[in-house]
Amino acid sequence: MKNQSFNIRLKKTLLFLLIIASFQSFAQVKNAIEYKTFFAKQDLVFDSLSTKWEEGAFLGNGLLGVMVYKEDENAIRFDLGRTDVVDHREGINPSIGRARMPIGKFVLRFKSKIQKVNLRLDLWNAELKGTITTAEGVVQFTGLVAAKNDVIILKTNATTKNLIYQWDWKPEKSISPYLTLGKDSAAKYPENPSYNVSTQNNINYTIQPLLAGGSYTTAWKKLGNTNDQTLLITIANTYPQNTSKQKAQAILTPLKLESVTTLTASHRNYWHQFYQKSFISIPDSRLQSFWWIQQYKMASATRVGAYTIDLMGPWYKTSPWPKYWWNLNIQLTYYPFFSSNHVDLAKPLLIMLKDNLSNLSKNAPQPYQHNSAAIGRSGPYAMTGGVKVVKGNDSIGNSAASLELGNLTWLLHVAYQSYEYTMDKENLKLLYPILKRSINYYINVMDKQSDGKYHLPYTYSPEYPKGITRDANYDLAVLKWGAKTLLYMNKELQLKDQLASKWQDIVDNLTPYPQDKLGFRVGRDADFSLSHRHYSHLLQVYPIYDINWDQLENRVLIKRSLDQWEKNSGAWRGYSYTGSGSIYAMMGNGNKTHQLLNEMMKGRFSIKPNTMYTEAGPVIETPLSAVTTMNEMLLQSWNGVVRVFPAVPDEWKAASFDKLLAKGAFEVSAVRSNGKTQFVKIKSLAGQPLLVKTDWTAPVKATGKRVFKVTPKDNGVITIDLKKGEEVILYTGTKPASFVMNAIAANDNKNNYWGLHTQK
Repeated sequence: MKNQSFNIRLKKTLLFLLIIASFQSFAQVKNAIEYKTFFAKQDLVFDSLSTKWEEGAFLGNGLLGVMVYKEDENAIRFDLGRTDVVDHREGINPSIGRARMPIGKFVLRFKSKIQKVNLRLDLWNAELKGTITTAEGVVQFTGLVAAKNDVIILKTNATTKNLIYQWDWKPEKSISPYLTLGKDSAAKYPENPSYNVSTQNNINYTIQPLLAGGSYTTAWKKLGNTNDQTLLITIANTYPQNTSKQKAQAILTPLKLESVTTLTASHRNYWHQFYQKSFISIPDSRLQSFWWIQQYKMASATRVGAYTIDLMGPWYKTSPWPKYWWNLNIQLTYYPFFSSNHVDLAKPLLIMLKDNLSNLSKNAPQPYQHNSAAIGRSGPYAMTGGVKVVKGNDSIGNSAASLELGNLTWLLHVAYQSYEYTMDKENLKLLYPILKRSINYYINVMDKQSDGKYHLPYTYSPEYPKGITRDANYDLAVLKWGAKTLLYMNKELQLKDQLASKWQDIVDNLTPYPQDKLGFRVGRDADFSLSHRHYSHLLQVYPIYDINWDQLENRVLIKRSLDQWEKNSGAWRGYSYTGSGSIYAMMGNGNKTHQLLNEMMKGRFSIKPNTMYTEAGPVIETPLSAVTTMNEMLLQSWNGVVRVFPAVPDEWKAASFDKLLAKGAFEVSAVRSNGKTQFVKIKSLAGQPLLVKTDWTAPVKATGKRVFKVTPKDNGVITIDLKKGEEVILYTGTKPASFVMNAIAANDNKNNYWGLHTQK
């Protein structure tokens, strides 16, 4: 009897476990991605090298950077950079006094002409490796910038005995590139002191003291023998103390040959974890590789505890723009971090804003400094840069650069996404006082006029040739967004701010966005009739979505405005294509978005072979902004709705993505094949209400560890009762036997598009 009772209990237990196991199996997506094989197809391949920076291979760890390209027919150069190596002089043009500074280069020189180069930037391991061939033989090369240590590792191994080559270090003069290019007379400014060279305990030092205090030091040592050498390099920077040599010494002294193995293992582990935070695979091999190279670029250009990315990142190049630009560049640089699920890499941006609130306040005119904040067109990391907009007509006569009132609020729109994509209220607390001051500036200068509407004085809409105007759409868009966001913050943080009624009044009574028969104007006094590379007059459409495609009554206006911008494309640059592409993606027109991205890749101002982008100098935001546009083809989240595959071009019959991030803190994964979405997996990181829109017309079903309630709403939107930490898989029709995430075969079957390839 006891045995029978035991057997019954055992059967019930096994049945229960079987039921639980079956629920779990259906609630999971099998990851069948072979990352190493997949990444090998995305690598940049260099079977030749030119003497151009924009055609070189780049390495970085978020602070230090190396650009590798040809010095001459006998040598390869390794340009060094460090993001925070800047001058520190106050009271002069920041392009001179607070500019990025050159460091120098290592040159790998051979006795005879280089006959052949075969290098591969191995993305999966974030290493440059391959061979260099001369008449005397072959040198094997490996290079990396350690992810968790500020050490550059360059290894050479000669496969032929007595092959003659040498490493030469060539430091550069500490002078702003703005002066090097002759933008101003160097003779007007006292020079920085000369660098000092020394050797101590087998470590070589080049110490560059600065006139304003502080210093930066490049230190290096060789390990190994003549045929098998390892070069270890670091760059240390200190201010106001002149202690950079001591910092460099502390980094290099303990390192030995066996340290390289440990550093490399840690480095690879970091990158493998980084890449697996999100994933995309699309049938366009050029764009797919481009996306992955930009992910590599993002983590190579910044990291937690480092610095906000400027126009060149850690890859120094002589440029007329050796500082930060606040009227588009930094904004476009940071948008892709959020949807790509690398929100942590935006922390340096938040810290920069928090640490410089005092300077932001001083940027406003003196009568407004007590409660306002602003940032002008460009300036140093310290965010100094005055704005001169005042009430009434007294702004006229000031430079256009000093009338860009909307820059700080737009930058805060970017930073606010660190909250929207995580729902972390600590980010709200950090941003609230800055946004409040930014909107206070508007309150100080605007008027409610006889029409009962608030109007703005003369400001400047960035980069439009005749953009000084009242009621600039640039400002109206960010002002309205800022007022709405402050109301939300006030409620979420339970602050009961006395200005809440004023913010609501602005939302209710701000003058409408100026428009005419051509679409949105630049402002009340400026129509849109000249070519405009910037989309400052369209921020209310994108990326703010105050005017959007869900509003049927605004569709004609949006399309008319977009047509007018496209017809006047003479001044367009790379980011004009990504911006217009993103608007088409909002409209659901993936074919046009795809077309615009392809035009940008190979157009007049094209993406370079190494995926960098230059005009008069490097401008990192353009290729990164293309990542935002690509993400929006696969996943969008605006107007409270998560939109899956909203703008996939017709030729992409298949596509997949894993753990892209949506606003509301949702990790979203999805697979498309045969022109239709097969399944969607969503994980809630914060327990926010979930509304989803897909291409399905049949009823949507859900599976997971419990029974989920799926409620249809209007326009194909459904709502799901997903709680924090839960995952749900959505599908339609018959439930598949399994849900598998895999890479998609390319339509063109071409790999390794990027890099520099020998012309055939």
